Formats: sequence, structure tokens, C-alpha cells
Amino acid sequence: MSVVGDLQSTPPDSRSAKNDRAACRVHSGTDAAVRSPSAKRQKTLYEQHDKTGALNHEHYTIAWICALHIEMAAAIAVLDKKHRELLKPANDKNSYVLGSIRDHNIVIAGLPSNEYGLINAAHVLADLLRTFPSIRQGLMVGVGGGVPSKMDVRLGDVVVGTRVMNIDLGKARTGGKIQRAAVPKMPGASLCRAITKLRASHEAEPVNVAAVALERMKNLPDYQHPGTPDQLFLADYVHVSPGPDCDECDQSMLKVRNTRPSQEPRIHYGGIASSNQLTTDAIRRDELAQEFDILCFEMEAAGLMDVLACLPIRGICDYSDSHKSKEWQRYAAANAAAYARCLLQNLTAIEMKTGPPNSTHRPVPVDTDMNADHRRRLLESLRFQQMHSRKFDIRENDEQTCHWFLDSPVYQDWLDHGKRPSHLGLLWIRGKPGAGKSTLMKFLYSMSKKRDQSDKILTIAFFFHARGDTLEKTVSGMYRSLLLQILQGFPHLQHILDNTELVPRDEKCCPPVNALKELIRDAVVSLEEENLTFFVDALDECDEQQMTDMLEFLEDVAQRCLARNTFLLVCFSSRHYPYIDIRNGIRVILENQPGHTADLNKYIDNRLWIQDPALKNELKSVMLEKAAGVFLWVFLVVRILNKEGGGGGLRLRKKLEEVPTGLSELFRKLLTRDQENMEELRLSIMWILYAQRPLRPEEFYHAMWAGLLLESKGDPEMPNVNAPGAATRFNGCVISYTKGLAEITKDKENPAVQFIHESVRDFLARDDGLLSIWPELGADLEARSHDRLKSCCLSYFRHQEVRVTLEGTTLNLLTRKDRLQHESRVRGACPFLEYAVDSVLYHANAASDLAPQGPFMDDFPVQCWISCSDICHGFRGRQYSTDADLLYILVKQRYPALVRVRLEDHPNIAVSQRSGDFPVTAAAANKDKEIMDDAQRTALSEAALSGTELSVRDLLDAGSDIESKDRGGCTPLSLAVTTGNECAVPARYGYDQIVLLLLEHGANIEWQNCEGDTPLMLAFKTMMMAMGSECCHTSRILQAAPEIHDWAP
Repeated sequence: MSVVGDLQSTPPDSRSAKNDRAACRVHSGTDAAVRSPSAKRQKTLYEQHDKTGALNHEHYTIAWICALHIEMAAAIAVLDKKHRELLKPANDKNSYVLGSIRDHNIVIAGLPSNEYGLINAAHVLADLLRTFPSIRQGLMVGVGGGVPSKMDVRLGDVVVGTRVMNIDLGKARTGGKIQRAAVPKMPGASLCRAITKLRASHEAEPVNVAAVALERMKNLPDYQHPGTPDQLFLADYVHVSPGPDCDECDQSMLKVRNTRPSQEPRIHYGGIASSNQLTTDAIRRDELAQEFDILCFEMEAAGLMDVLACLPIRGICDYSDSHKSKEWQRYAAANAAAYARCLLQNLTAIEMKTGPPNSTHRPVPVDTDMNADHRRRLLESLRFQQMHSRKFDIRENDEQTCHWFLDSPVYQDWLDHGKRPSHLGLLWIRGKPGAGKSTLMKFLYSMSKKRDQSDKILTIAFFFHARGDTLEKTVSGMYRSLLLQILQGFPHLQHILDNTELVPRDEKCCPPVNALKELIRDAVVSLEEENLTFFVDALDECDEQQMTDMLEFLEDVAQRCLARNTFLLVCFSSRHYPYIDIRNGIRVILENQPGHTADLNKYIDNRLWIQDPALKNELKSVMLEKAAGVFLWVFLVVRILNKEGGGGGLRLRKKLEEVPTGLSELFRKLLTRDQENMEELRLSIMWILYAQRPLRPEEFYHAMWAGLLLESKGDPEMPNVNAPGAATRFNGCVISYTKGLAEITKDKENPAVQFIHESVRDFLARDDGLLSIWPELGADLEARSHDRLKSCCLSYFRHQEVRVTLEGTTLNLLTRKDRLQHESRVRGACPFLEYAVDSVLYHANAASDLAPQGPFMDDFPVQCWISCSDICHGFRGRQYSTDADLLYILVKQRYPALVRVRLEDHPNIAVSQRSGDFPVTAAAANKDKEIMDDAQRTALSEAALSGTELSVRDLLDAGSDIESKDRGGCTPLSLAVTTGNECAVPARYGYDQIVLLLLEHGANIEWQNCEGDTPLMLAFKTMMMAMGSECCHTSRILQAAPEIHDWAP
């Protein structure tokens, strides 16, 4: 087997090898020149060109990853040619086989023996991309476990993953249930186009991949059909034979299936489930398959997709059950490799060679004025309101605290450019919840910012915020913020936005995450004399899978910067993650640092109000021991002791002795130390935990009033939030209601009520603290909470004083200025109205699993709700006509659980009414018309437009007209196809599944818009290739196949 050689295997007499050898030393960081900031930049491994014209690293464009050695053997067998070895950097641990199929140069890499799973696969691909910078597409080719389904997947068949689901993602719910959060990941557009082309040709002239495999693997007899029967046992029958064969298994438990006319393997296209766990439970297999609509299980693809858009191709070797054996593995691997060969033969080589390498994208030259407008528009799209909110909320360090870190050896090593080869400029500060990591990060950021005295030095930061809006707690928000700060700090780098392949010229919204990562990588590696420092705080407050991907990305960027002698420093902080780590970098555990203990000492000295030095030292010693390095514990206990009002030593000692050591137990004690105002405490916790978004102080004040009024505990008169001293009253109520565990943020423009620390939320929600304090809430406490908050919202906008405030308003007669003034007046008098109107249905939907919502919807004041909505949002344009139906509103708002309940309670409603531009009287006389909005869209069209698959399915089952057209003549199918490309994330809302669903129900694929485009044409034009290929799956689309070649990209 030919592999890429390490330095030790370099041919001694090759001039090119000498150049590559020198370049490898630079790339791996061993050359002294790298350690000097002023050293002249040297060529890297990727910039060395073989003057003989032989292939080098930049000529390889396809990555082919295998998990098993038998998969790699099959891959090698289908190559047209094998190529010579190439050098690789010393820090690249992979072994490679190089070769080609037609005009494609391919790098084949295998996972280390017995090291499988998502993270190992991601590591292999990340190393490969660093060594081969022109890789544009990836294939994950090998074996997988099949899912028996209506697609009739059998052993030896090939499943092509047009969608990959990471089924490990999710969060634990009450009762041990897992709420999965798998997000579909799609292959790249070029591979999708090749799939479509191959599928179309196979329809006309089917290709037997087994025959291709047999031809290519003449010398590998073990890779032919094994000759053993294909047996599928019933899901509840577990393997009983002592060995892997099923000789002793009960043959009467075999599932009866139709006999296939031949042994030729079939090709299936659809979803693949990716997980770190091997699936051997057939019942669980079927449950997951139904939940995610998948055809196959495997263990690597999702990890690769986080690094590069890859296509998984899996030969089916078992049925993901207890009867698993290796008998079919080689045959399945051969068929998968044969399909991959056929696919590459249909992939146009120019698509790969004219595109940019994965390391730096070269923009297409365009008009300068167009560039300027394009850049301004994109820069603005990156900005979001709460970009810096969390940074302002973090408490400032006490005077003289945190300074010790600047002089610590680890910080000095991090700053030392000469030591970067050992740590890549990465510093990871880890600590317990509440230890003070964010305060330290804010201090370090501010100190580093003071160095930005030159236009060549820039410090940027992002502080994750789990209690904030979506962009504040996701990597999408982080990448947007960091990219914007880089391009504003170094304006000369804004040319990277001109890359129309990454950011299309007509892009109207922020680029997707993968494009943002590429733009950041392009910007950072383009730096020459500039110094750039990142601070990223609270990694643990974003999704765990996103965190893993982000660390891989930052390591990759740091490695590239080291290779190019670019000065980059990255510091991030998080809680302890024993199973998530970086391969290079400096690691610091905050609570173990002597300087941190000294800071706790200083804080107690400065904040504990005890005059007796001996008593103060005694108490301090006990506090430091019980705190175990957690700053938040010290903060709360100092507050407890100070409330004793200078009590005697005996009293203070007893009080401190009663204080528990852990944060969770301390929170429990604070919340239950007395039984006063427990109803206020419970309602306030529900609002902070389960509100759709964080509430502003005045909203929280009125939300509490509305809830307590329902319990006959509030004043019937609505509180005046504009009275003198309102801000002080708000703050006092927040502290009083929550017993000091919540606060108002310091953001002057958008203050909100939140817990004093994320660990409070952890205790209440994740550690069942709320349930332990109020066990009567039961296991469904979240749904119960939402049901109560729904009632608060409903009672608020139906309250007499709200109606009086809104009385006599006709928005249509108001100018825009008057509307704005009116909205301001209403918001001042009824500050909770906008939230109540926007979220009442959200809470009802969230409560639907527990509490029946049918009676609530039957009595729901639709007209009142529409009037309130218009007044809250009127100046932005009315969303609903005055007689809109509730079902239409539920669909448009994307509340599928309520849609289902509504349809179950009123099965004829989807086809019996019509509203919007049409009067209700006409609805009664025109029974075949559906509920419509001002654009004359039916509820089904709105569900297809919004990507709500469950609602589409329910509406179709209820008899909705699948060919209904809106004012523009668009059908539900055409809306689903065209809308999915917004923000370049078509899979985010499941549009591909909606298209399939509509096709299954007979949607007309010959419909044409005013430009003559069919749904298939629109699918291609919007680059939703998965949908386009699925449309090709129908015979009627195939009749139009000749037109594809006239316009397809």
C-alpha cells in the first residue's frame, strides 16, 4: 500500500524533496525563523512547486475517507491510477493513498485502527485539509447498518446520504426522556448536481454497481457476493446463537419479504443517522428511523460534515440489530466504492479545479462600486443588537484582583511568540461554575484592548450568553460578531467579502455558518504584519456539538497562522469538560491557581463588614475552605453574613456553619430559608426560566402583576410603570420576588431580568431544583409552567384597562408617525402587551403535551388578539386581516401541536372557510375554498412556506387542496421549493421533506410559473439539489428531463 511518507522516508537525492523537507520544517514549527516575529516570511509546504511538473499537494481536490481497512482496500481497487508518495507535515498523523479517477485527483485516508466515531473522523479530515489545501469535496465511503423500511433496503444495497443527522445531539428531559436536537447536514452543491445527473442516467440505463465492483476487484475474491442468505429477523427477536452466525436463531422469526428478481444491489437516496454509538437494538433502530426518516446508521459522517461538506456512501452489511455479523462487509464495501467511482465519473472536473482551495478563496473580480455596496450590505447583515450585551453584564473585577494572571507563567508563555509552535497561541481557562472565569476574561480582554494603540494590533471578543437571545448563545452569533470586528478593525481585509462563491452577489441576509467560518479563515490567514487576539468566553453556554466543531475550527486556523508566521492568539474559557479537549494549547484550571485564592482573600477583606480582625480572619478561613475556589459562593455568603448586621461572633459562626458547601445546596437554602411570598417566588422563576425571550424590567413587573391577579393576590388596578422611582421599584421587586437570585442586566439600551448566574438556571431546571422545592408540580413541571404563563398572557390582553387603552383606535386612519406615537403610548401604559400577544400561543403550544388546549382555542378571542397585534406591530404592516381564522394564525406562527389539536377538534375547518380579502359571508357560500391571508395563501401554503412539516402532513390528512394557488399563482409545492434557499440553509426547516410529502400526495410537478419554470427548475435554480434529485424520482419529472440540460447549473 502506497502512503504519503513522513520526513524519515524522504528520497535523499530529490531536489524537490529537499524543498518539501525544508517547507515541512517551517510548517511544523521547528524552524527558528518561525519563532521570530520579525523574520522574513518563508514559503510553506503548499507554496513549493515541483518544477518537473509532477503532482503536488495543491493538485488534489477530492478527500475519500474510510473507517475500516477493508473499505480502504475497496477504494484503492476502484482507482484508475495510483500516484507517487508525497511528503506530509510532521504533525499530520494520517496515512494516505493518492490516486485518480478520470480527471479527479483523490486523497484516500483511513481512520486509525479501532478508533471510530465522529470526533476521530473529524480529526483525520482536519489533518488532511491542512496537508492538501485544495480539497473541495469529501466522500465517506464504507459500510453501514441498514434500516428495513418501505424503501426495502437489503444487504449489499448502497445508501447515498443526501441528508445526515447527528442523533447524539439532544438534552435530557424530565423522566429520563431525551429531546433530540438533530439538525440535518447536506452535501455540497457540486456533489448534489453529480448525484442528480447519475440518478437521471440510471433511470434510463441502470448500472449494476456489483458488476463494476467485480470488474475492478478481480484480484480480491473475498469482495464478491458472499453467497449466504439475506436474513432479516423481526425487531423484537434477539440473537441467540453463541457465534455471529444465526444457525441457532429461530427461523420462524424471520420477516417475510418479497423475493427480488435478481441479486443486483439497489441504490437508495435519503437520510443517514450518524452517531458515536453502534446501533444493535432493532426496536431502537426502528424508533430512530421513524423519528428522523433515515435509511442507514453509521459512525463518522456527522463529524466530517462539521469540517467539510461531505457525501456519505454506505454499503449495507447488516440491519443494525443484534444479528450483526461481518459476513457481508467486504461485498458491501465493494459496492459502495463502485458507486463512488460512478459518481466521480459524473462529477465535472472543472467544477473542482476552477474553484478555490479550502484554505483561501480567491474572489471573482467584479465592479468596484458593486463591491462597495456588496460589502456594506454584508457588514450590516453581520451586526445584531445584542452582540456585546453579555460583556456589559459581567461584573467588573474588584480593584487589585485578576492582575496576578498577567504575570503568571502560563499567560507569559501564551504571549511569547517563540513558544507558539508548542501551543499554537491557544489558551484555555477552565473552572467550576461560578469560579469567576467571565470576570477574569473581561479583565484580560480590557487589558489586551489597551495595547491596541496601532492599526496593526487588534483585540476582539465574544461572550456567550445562555440566558440571552439565540445569537448570543450559538456559534452563528459568535462567528458573525468576530468577523464583523475583524473587518472593522482591519478594513483592508474586507476584500474577502467579494468572493461570490462564498457569498453570492444577490445574498440578502447573513451568510450561513460554514461561509462565515471560511470568511474568518480567509481574513485571518491574510494577515501579514498585523497582530490579532481573540477572547471567547463561556464556551459551555453554547451547544456541545457546536463547541466541539468550534474548537476544531480555531485549532485549524491557529495551525495555518503558525505555518504562515501570522500572529494570532486565542483565549477561551469554559467549565470543565473531561471528554472535550484541544490537541495543542495551554490549559489552566482557575480554582487551582494561587493567585485566584489570593483574589478570594482580597474580596472577603474588602466586602465582609466585620470590624474584629481576629473574627474576620477566622470566618475567612472557613469560607475559603467551603468555597473550594468558587467566587459566586463567596459573593452570596458575604451577602448573607453582612445581613446579620454586625451580629456577635457566636451568631456569625453559627450562620456560617449552616451554609452548605455546594452552589446547588446554597441556592436551595436561599430559596427555602422562609416560606414567605412563595407564590411570588414560584411565578417569578417560571417567567425567568420559560419566557419565550428575556423580559424587560417593566414587562416582568406587569407579568408578575397579571399572574398574581389570577390568584387574587394582586391589586386589580394596573400598576403605573411611569411613576417616579419606577426603576428602583422594578429592581426591588426582582430581588424580592426571586430572593436575590435574579437581577436586571446593565445593558442601558435593552435591560432584561435574568438569574445572577447560569448555575442558578442549572440548579432549577437541570438539577430538578424547582421540582424539589415544589414537588406538587410533578414531572411535567415545564408544561405546567407554560400553561400558567399562557393564562397570564391571555388575561393581560383581555384586561379591562388594556381594552380601554386600545379603545377607539383605527390604524388605517393613522399616518406612520402617528402609529409610532400610538405604539409608544400603548407600550408605556401596557408594557407587557406586546409579549402577551406574541407569546400566548407559544406557551399554549409548549403546554399542549400536558394540558388539553382545545377548550382554550375554542374560547380564544381571535378578534381581540388581532387588534392587539395590529396595535403592537401596526406601523410595520398588518399581519392578519380582521377576520382571519385561528387555524391560519397557528400555521403562520408555526405551532404544529396546536394545529393538530385544532384539526382533530374541527376536522372540516381546513376546507370550510375563507377569510382575508374575502368576506365571511362568501366563505359560507363557497365551501371548497380554504382559509387564506391577504396574499390569498391557504393554511397549507403557509405551512409549506414556513417549513412546518408536521402541519403540512396534518393539513393534507384533513383534506386541504394541494393545488391551491396564492395571489401570485404559486402552489404549496412551488413555495416549499423556492423558499428553502433563504440564508443558504434549505435543510434547516425541513423543506426537502415537505417537497417529498407533497409529491407523495400527488402534487402537480408540471405546474409552471409566469416564467415557465416547473418545481424541478426552481429546485435547481435555488440550489436545493436534494429536492431537485428527489423530484427526479417521479416518472412525470423524468418526462421533462431533457429540459434540465438546457439550464441546469
